[in-house]
Amino acid sequence: MTTVARGARRRATAAPPALTAAQTRWIGAMIVCAQLPQAPHLPWWIAGFGIALVGLRFVLLRRDRARPGAPARIPSWTLVLFAVAAALAVRASYGYLVGRDPSVAFLYILIAIKFLEARTVRDGSVLVALVSFLLVTPFFHGQSPVAALAALPALLVLGATLDALARPADSPFAAAPRAAILRTARLFVQGIPIAALMFVLFPRIAGPLWGVPFEAGATTGLSDSMAPGSISELSLSDAVAFRVDFDGAVPPPAQRYWRGPVLSRFDGRAWTMAPRTAPGTLARFGAGGLAYTVTLEPHGKPWLFALELPASLPDPSGGGEDEPPARGYAFVSSDQQLLARVPVTQVLRYRQLSMLRDAFPEAERGEGADFLRLPSRGNPRTMELGRDLRARGGSDAAVVAAALAWFRAEPFFYTLMPPLAERDPVDAFLFDTRRGFCEHFAGAFVVMMRAAGVPARVVTGYQGGEWNPRGGYLIVRQSDAHAWAEVLVDGTWRRVDPTATVAPSRIEMGLSYAMADTEPVPLFARLDSGWLKTSQLALDALNHAWRTHVVGFNRERQRKLWRDVGIDRFAGWQLAALAAALGVAWAGIALGLIGLRRATLDRERALWSQACTRLAQAGLPRQPHEGPIAYAARASRRWPQFAIAFSAIAESYATLRYGPPRTRPGERDALVATLARAIDVLPAAGDLRSAAS
Repeated sequence: MTTVARGARRRATAAPPALTAAQTRWIGAMIVCAQLPQAPHLPWWIAGFGIALVGLRFVLLRRDRARPGAPARIPSWTLVLFAVAAALAVRASYGYLVGRDPSVAFLYILIAIKFLEARTVRDGSVLVALVSFLLVTPFFHGQSPVAALAALPALLVLGATLDALARPADSPFAAAPRAAILRTARLFVQGIPIAALMFVLFPRIAGPLWGVPFEAGATTGLSDSMAPGSISELSLSDAVAFRVDFDGAVPPPAQRYWRGPVLSRFDGRAWTMAPRTAPGTLARFGAGGLAYTVTLEPHGKPWLFALELPASLPDPSGGGEDEPPARGYAFVSSDQQLLARVPVTQVLRYRQLSMLRDAFPEAERGEGADFLRLPSRGNPRTMELGRDLRARGGSDAAVVAAALAWFRAEPFFYTLMPPLAERDPVDAFLFDTRRGFCEHFAGAFVVMMRAAGVPARVVTGYQGGEWNPRGGYLIVRQSDAHAWAEVLVDGTWRRVDPTATVAPSRIEMGLSYAMADTEPVPLFARLDSGWLKTSQLALDALNHAWRTHVVGFNRERQRKLWRDVGIDRFAGWQLAALAAALGVAWAGIALGLIGLRRATLDRERALWSQACTRLAQAGLPRQPHEGPIAYAARASRRWPQFAIAFSAIAESYATLRYGPPRTRPGERDALVATLARAIDVLPAAGDLRSAAS
C-alpha cells in the first residue's frame, strides 16, 4: 500500500499544472488574433467555424465558473469526429486536401479543436507553437505592410500568452493584461535594432523566401488561349498585373503595348499558342529606348511583360545598369515574346530595356506560311470577305488598309458584354451582332487577313496603365488586358490594332472612356477620382515601396548597398564580427537599462529592509512567517507613539509589493516617497529601545 501511495504521489507531482481561467482566456485571444488575418483567404464557412469553436470554449469556461464543482468537458471522440468531418469538408470545398491552401484551412480548424480540449499548461504551449505556424500563413498570399500590421496584434498577444503560461496561478501579474502586453512590446522594441542589423548584414538567400507549392487557381492573368469573352471577363478585375518604375519620361498611352502571349493556332473558335517557339533576337537598344523596372505579380505562367519591342532579357536581380543580368533565367522567342524558364510563382522584380516600335523583321525567311492556316470549315462569310478583299487587287499593305477601312465604316460597338454565338462566332460577330471586345476585333481581323492571304497572328498582353502620382510609377491592372493583331507585310511584322479603329478612346485614354455608363467597368478603372480612388492609390504606393525596399531586398541589392556604404571591402568573417560586436553592444545597453529600471523598482524592497533592520536592532525582529501588516501591528503595540508611521510603512510596502500594477503616471513614485518619509519619521534603533523601556 505504501509503494502504491508513493507511486500515486509521484504521478500527481509529475502531472502538468492545469490551465487557469486567465491563461485560457489569453490562449483564446491569441488564437482569434491569429485567425483574423487568415480568415479573408479562406471560404466563409471555414473562417466562421474556426472562430465559433473558440467562442464555444469561452462559453464552456463561463459555465465552469458558474459551476466550479462540475467542469464542462467535450468527449474526446466528439473532437475526433470534428477533425474528420473538417478534413472531409475542406477536401470537398477545395477539391483536394494535400496542398497549400487546404492544408492551411485544415490547420485553422484543428487549432480551434485543440483549444476545446486544452486543459493543461502543456496543451497551452502546444497551441502557442501551432499558432506560430498559423501566423506565417497570411504571408503566402501577400507580403504587404498591411499583412505585417495585421500580424502585429497576434504577435503581441502571443508574447503575453507565453508570459501568462510561465507565471504561477497565484502571481499578482497573472491577471494584468496591460502589463503583459507592455512587457511583450518592450521586448519587440528592444529587438528592432538587432533585426535591422541582421536585415542589412545577414547573407540573403538566392531563391524565394517562401518555398511552398504554388496554387494555380489563386491568381488571375492572361492564358495561353483566347476564346470569345475570355479577355472581357479578365477586364472585369481590378487586380494588379504589374507595376512599372520608369528611369525617365513615361511613354504616352498609345505607345504602352505590353507584349505577352502570341497566339497563332485557330480552331474555328479559340486561339492558342504554338507548341514550340524558336529563340529570337532582341532589338538593338539605342536612341529613343526606354529603361524601366517591372514588379510582376505571380500568375503561374512563364511569360513576362515588356513594352514592344524588348531590347534586353529580364534581370530578376533588380540591379542597376552596371549589374549583369541573371544568365539563363529568361529568353526571347522568335515572335518577340519574353519567356521565363520557370513559371512566375513569386512577386518578380526585373530590369528591362525596350524600343518603342510597332514593327520588326521576320525571324526566318518564308515563315509566313505558318500563319495562313485556317480550319477547313466554319465562318464562311468571313472567308468570303477575306477573298473579296484580296480580289480587289493591290499589295498586302493595301489589303490591310482596306480591312481597317471596312471596320471603320461598319457600325461596330465596343462592349464588355458581347452576345455569345454557338456556331461560327467570327461570322456572328462581323455580320450579325457587331458587338464585341478587343479579342473579337483582333481575332476576326486575323481570320480576315489569313483568308485574304496575308500572314497574321493574335498578340495578347496589356495596353495602357494608370499613373500613380503618389509613388511616381505606372499601375497595370487586369482590366488593362488587351488583344491586337500582327500582320507580315514585305518581310516585316507590323502591329495592327483594329480596336483602335473602332474605339480609339480605349487606346488613348483607357477602358472607362470607351465604355457606356451601363457597362460593368471595374471600380478603380472608372473615371471617378474621389477620396476612394485617392486612398487606394496612396495605399498602393505604400505597398509598392514596401515591396521595393523591404520584400525585394535580395542578394544583389544587398551587395549594392554594401558597395554604396563602403563595407564590401571587408571579408565575411569581419562583417560577422562587426555584426556580433554591434549586437553585444546593443544587448549591453538594453540590459543596463533593464538593470537601472529594476533598481528603481526594487527601491521599496531596500526601504522595507531598512525599516526591518532598524526594528530588529531595537529588539523586535520580524518572524519568517510574518507579513508587513502583521509586523507593523506588533510594532505599533510596542511603540504606540509611532503607530501612524508603522501603518504607513506597512501599507505602502504591501501595496507596492503585492498590489496590482500602478496604471496612473507617478502613482508608484508617490507610494515610494510615502514609504521613505514614514521611515524617516522613525528614530534610530537606540532611541527606539529607550522609548520602549
